[in-house]
Amino acid sequence: MTVLVRDFMKLIESHAPVSYKEDYDNVGLMVGSEEDVIQGILFSMDTTNAVIGEAKRLGANLIVSHHPMLFVKPSTITDSHLQGRKIIELIRSGINVYAAHTNLDSVKDGMNDTLVRMFEYIDFDILDQCSFDYDSGIGRMVYLRRAVKLSDFIKKTKTVLGIENLRYSGDLNQTVRRVAIINGSGQSYFKKAVAEGADCILTGDTTYHHVQELEEQGIAVVDPGHFASEQQVFYNLMKRMVKEFIAGHGELPVYFSEVERDPFKFI
Repeated sequence: MTVLVRDFMKLIESHAPVSYKEDYDNVGLMVGSEEDVIQGILFSMDTTNAVIGEAKRLGANLIVSHHPMLFVKPSTITDSHLQGRKIIELIRSGINVYAAHTNLDSVKDGMNDTLVRMFEYIDFDILDQCSFDYDSGIGRMVYLRRAVKLSDFIKKTKTVLGIENLRYSGDLNQTVRRVAIINGSGQSYFKKAVAEGADCILTGDTTYHHVQELEEQGIAVVDPGHFASEQQVFYNLMKRMVKEFIAGHGELPVYFSEVERDPFKFI
């Protein structure tokens, strides 16, 4: 069975319609043609040079990333800058790039819901509801049925995300019961989380002054980093979609990037 790029686009957008994206975002087909026949799909967080090289080696002509390659749209496409070189290489190599970002974060059963389920939490609400779908939105407010120590929540976070290190603020012995969980970069939702009564916030990309203010209020922050808070979540979500896609279109080569890494390192 011939499977086209637009066939996978239809599937992913049936779960995460483009209309669910944030206003500042850019999602959908970044590079390529909807009419290309899929030879293989490579899933990754970002479309880096390493990922492009990986796709070429694997013979995958569709990269499906979480972060948009063209988040800031270029004024020119030339080999004088990194973004231009990547776009040129993708076109020369016949590789298509599709991104599902904040639409996938927000929608019901998307990134946020998947992350909460990875923690095996049951009781939660939407932190910042979508204006046209109250079952969707950015962030989740989780209500733990039994309070736990911050130290235990940190251990669970490391296990769920498969990481060894993270940043945190707060007292390891303080109790945690209402947790705001925002995959990726959720600092802009801190005020909302505080207003909703969070005593702990799990997200990435946090900065000094914002975290200091929360610490003074007795609110803990657990920051595994932007990459770590999303990679396994995105992969788990895409694995579910792949099963559905294969059921409707037949088998095709599918890969999950083994070369991409968190740009931050810990020593």
